[in-house]
Amino acid sequence: MAKFIRTNSISQAWLTCVKKIMQEGHEVTDERGSLTKELQNIILEITNPNDNTIPECSPWHDDRLETYKKELLDPDNEQGFVYTYGNRLRQYFKIDQIDTCIEKLNNCPQSRRAIAITIDPIQDNKVDEIPCLQEIAFLIRDNQLYMTDFFRSNDCGGATFPNLFGIREVGYYVAKNTDTELVNMVHHAMSLHIYEHDWDKCREILRKY
Repeated sequence: MAKFIRTNSISQAWLTCVKKIMQEGHEVTDERGSLTKELQNIILEITNPNDNTIPECSPWHDDRLETYKKELLDPDNEQGFVYTYGNRLRQYFKIDQIDTCIEKLNNCPQSRRAIAITIDPIQDNKVDEIPCLQEIAFLIRDNQLYMTDFFRSNDCGGATFPNLFGIREVGYYVAKNTDTELVNMVHHAMSLHIYEHDWDKCREILRKY
């Protein structure tokens, strides 16, 4: 069942999701045998993506978060990971999809074709580790930038928080190069979950927030 959540900031979005998963999530064991609490088809709307509040309970802080944010725009995969989002978005398919989105939007600000994908159906169906982030799409309306992403799987205990900040950096890059302002983010996670090893940590978060 889908759930729609509207919040003012990335931090509020993450904390709200942690609470809902821990209180309403169904227990699901994944392909690796890991137990999770899961909610399906969570759609987050963040109405003020420029809010930089980082709660003390965040799993990521300061330098680590700054480094991750840069990785989503970095086309290189020099460390030889199975994949990186930056590589998939900007180099893997022999095209810089983000710059192509910018070009489309500059040519036609009303375009509905500014979309970047990470999935390689030929290669990714042969391996276990495939991108969780599947696509990012952009719309310009009234000279304001709206960004939507889709995750097939999103670990709310450890990854959702940095994921949202990283994707925001992509939005900032597109906004800067289209002379617009990023005013809205929509994050759609088909499976939003928390692993069992993070349950105690998340219960402690709920006691404080």
